[in-house]
Amino acid sequence: MRPEPASLQSCLLFRGKSADEIEQLLHTLAYSVSSYHKNAIILAEGDPADRLGILLSGRIEVQKTHPTGSSVTIAHLKEGQTIGEAVLFRRNNTVPATVTATGPCKVMFISKQELLRLFAADTDILTRFIENLSERLVLVNRKIENLSAGPLRRRIVDFLLEQGEQQESDRLKLPFSRKEWAEHMNTARPSLSRELGFLRDQGWIEFKGNEITLLNRSRMHDYIQTLPSSAGNL
Repeated sequence: MRPEPASLQSCLLFRGKSADEIEQLLHTLAYSVSSYHKNAIILAEGDPADRLGILLSGRIEVQKTHPTGSSVTIAHLKEGQTIGEAVLFRRNNTVPATVTATGPCKVMFISKQELLRLFAADTDILTRFIENLSERLVLVNRKIENLSAGPLRRRIVDFLLEQGEQQESDRLKLPFSRKEWAEHMNTARPSLSRELGFLRDQGWIEFKGNEITLLNRSRMHDYIQTLPSSAGNL
């Protein structure tokens, strides 16, 4: 199965390349494409991390399972994003978390050896790969900052303001469900709903389903600036 060059243009590795250039690359590149149904496991924790995945369509989630059996969602990935790049070149390169399809999806896989050959042949792609690692590191740091930002209410406001900047709008479409958002915040869903209700009652937001409207960014910014990150739970 050959991926459409246009679908690869959204991947950071191929940023700046035309559809024709990507088509030429595909003629010389060794790869595979796999299809998955909803809830299918794409990679299991502990699997060998010997290939790079590129999400061609659909959405996936990355979850880490604790020894107690509970799990926390680490990331949600969409079309064009990559899987496994952070551990591909580790000495102990095993998959650190389980990757699951949240709906029907297709993933393109490139082996570590083939990727090294591609880097040697095209230094632009090597540069994009390093940029991709850097962006992923920034996202991990943001999540750590958010989870250590103190009370749940502050973490929610932080997240909403960040989404407002990323989506460049006061009308936000959340990239995941309320349940998944609670996992992202490392809290229970009722606690998240209670805090959203408080923010709505304060006139800061409105929400319906997966859409949230920021009504008063200035008050939200004031709240973040005046509340110490070590403050107790609200």
